[in-house]
Amino acid sequence: MKSIDVELGKSNMLPLIASQQFYASWKVFIRELLLNAMDACNVRQALEWSWGTEFLEMEQASQMRDVRAIYEPRIDITYSSDTRLFTIEDNGIGINEYDLEHFIAQIGASYYTSTDFFNQQLKYEPYSHYGIGICSCFTVSKAVLIESKKDKVINTAWNISNPQDTAPVMAKWFGESGQIEYVISQKKTPGTRISIPVKPSYAPYIDLDFIVETIKHYMLTLPIPVNIRCDTREVCLSQPKAKWNYPMNELVGMNIIRVDNSLLEGYVAIYHPKHKGYFHKSTLYQQGVLVSDATDILGLAPSWIDNFSYQLNIKKRFLNISISRDGAAFDEKLIELRQYIGQIIIDAFGQSPLTLGQYLSDGRKRLVCEYEAENELVSRAVQVLVYIKEREVEVPVRTVINGFIGRKIKIAFMQRALFAHYRENYPYDYGQFIDKYDIIVFEQNIRAFWQFMTPYITSMEYVMGDMPGIIYTDVSADLTVAKTAATFRNDYVLRPEYYDLDPVFCLVSNELTDPMELVINTHNRNAMLLQRAEKYKKVRIARAVIIENIKQRILGNASRWNSIIDFGGELVHQYELEKPMSLQAQWCLERDFPDEINAYIAKTFTDREIADYGLTSLYFTRKDFIKWWMAP
Repeated sequence: MKSIDVELGKSNMLPLIASQQFYASWKVFIRELLLNAMDACNVRQALEWSWGTEFLEMEQASQMRDVRAIYEPRIDITYSSDTRLFTIEDNGIGINEYDLEHFIAQIGASYYTSTDFFNQQLKYEPYSHYGIGICSCFTVSKAVLIESKKDKVINTAWNISNPQDTAPVMAKWFGESGQIEYVISQKKTPGTRISIPVKPSYAPYIDLDFIVETIKHYMLTLPIPVNIRCDTREVCLSQPKAKWNYPMNELVGMNIIRVDNSLLEGYVAIYHPKHKGYFHKSTLYQQGVLVSDATDILGLAPSWIDNFSYQLNIKKRFLNISISRDGAAFDEKLIELRQYIGQIIIDAFGQSPLTLGQYLSDGRKRLVCEYEAENELVSRAVQVLVYIKEREVEVPVRTVINGFIGRKIKIAFMQRALFAHYRENYPYDYGQFIDKYDIIVFEQNIRAFWQFMTPYITSMEYVMGDMPGIIYTDVSADLTVAKTAATFRNDYVLRPEYYDLDPVFCLVSNELTDPMELVINTHNRNAMLLQRAEKYKKVRIARAVIIENIKQRILGNASRWNSIIDFGGELVHQYELEKPMSLQAQWCLERDFPDEINAYIAKTFTDREIADYGLTSLYFTRKDFIKWWMAP
């Protein structure tokens, strides 16, 4: 057996990483350099604390100021539009010749994941992790100049076992050459200065406002003051703690849940659509650094809430941030955070779930999610209007399910106005109907109801009564064993897929999934012929004309079309909404309406086209329509 060693293309790696194919934006070099500087300052501060502790233990705290000045971290950013030189300087721990060789020159090797850093046992979680941040400079520059001096605290802190060289170094890194040249420098003060000459194509965009806006975009907190000077203008940015601009939660229909615990800080907001203007897009930070510009793809917003926004900061390293820092890994940590956000909502509404109902989706999109604790809350928050034990009552979905656990039941869904019409006008037929079902469910939140009932539904079909206008959905459900809705979250149905009726071409259902729309019976012979020939534009237009003419006669009672109108396939919507759909569709078609459709088909298609399109047997009769649609 032969083997081949897998190697990375050394000449290709740096150009790939130092490009906008890798980073979402060229301006990330400011973020990466700033995070490196903050890490350097924080590590020195942690070591200074260790160094000071040694003296405290020796009861010589009074000598500390005499021996060594108290450390005050500092970061300076300067930019000259004349020279196009961007510089960032810190007074942090610094780097030496060893660091240049083992970390800077080794792309992907980070000091903060090394045994050198681990052995120091500092109580600090660094921002840096992957060892490639400095490569972002090559998106805007062809070279990087590094000048640094290691601070002596690296050798005096109590937990240092291997003394390090503190000699200052100056290094030049030309991205295209793939080499770093360095010499011993004359730098006197500890810290690091990184300078990059900005390419002419990027220089016009960089000024004080650009640098400030970039830092504020990426950084929620700035625990270390950042002094910025651009030509003759300068400013100091400092934000030790996260500052949140809470929307006005006293408005009715807006609920702001403030969060401040060991993991998260910030807020989540649930609100009505009319308040959407009060909220910017959701933002997520980790350790005060923006996780992603596109938070939607993280999937942290519960799908069962229509209008949801969050501004959150993860206080510690928790998510596995992507290498380019433009998102997070879709792993168990992201799932855990999503559950954590769900729990925040559960804690806020758990004692009064009905108050959550006003913010929930009406069921047009998925309400049931993969987290059963959230499903329990939502099922208690969504109320349905039902007829049971000879009275109408509004109850949570969970109450309905729990009330029938251990039984097999029959459910009927009917529009409430149609139910009242049925009971008042056809008492004998209504009496037989009501005896057949354990519960009647009306249209309020019906889509949500079916989603939570999906684990128990064994059959669902349309029933067309003998009485004109009476159409409802018959459902059989087996609740003998309690089941979790999460398992079936992708399998729910909002209406039957086929009709246990005469083979009608279409019907007007009382379902509210597609208001004022005809439901085409895909099992009808004519419907199947038209569907099979849909690839032909002429057939698609003819199908649209037929359906729209039926709709105008059945639903458009205000301005009915009295004969087939060929309008070119565009849809016209002029329908009344006051009546239940099936009632509105009574006595709406003349006896010769099928003949009109057949005449339209004969006029539209030539004999050759009918043969080529497979429409030879396309022919409408009165049996293709519900019998009480036809005028007596």
